[in-house]
Amino acid sequence: MIRIPATQARQRWAQTMDSARRNPVTITDHGRETVMVLDIEVAHRALRALEDAEDAAAADAAAAAIEAGEDTVPLEDMARELGLKLE
Repeated sequence: MIRIPATQARQRWAQTMDSARRNPVTITDHGRETVMVLDIEVAHRALRALEDAEDAAAADAAAAAIEAGEDTVPLEDMARELGLKLE
């Protein structure tokens, strides 16, 4: 991963973007990492993976709650509460 100061990123923005298409570029401000520039496809894949992990964690938590005997809401009741019609 490339690490550059903000002033360099600003002065060489086209080069910074070109580098970021190949490898993430971390931009620092006074030595502190503040921003990362990366290829959009890499960003989309990372966000999808994060969302998938969050969904899996929520499903695991729901399954554990059911196994622990916590109350559940029948689908028909939830649909009625939301004003939805089940077919």
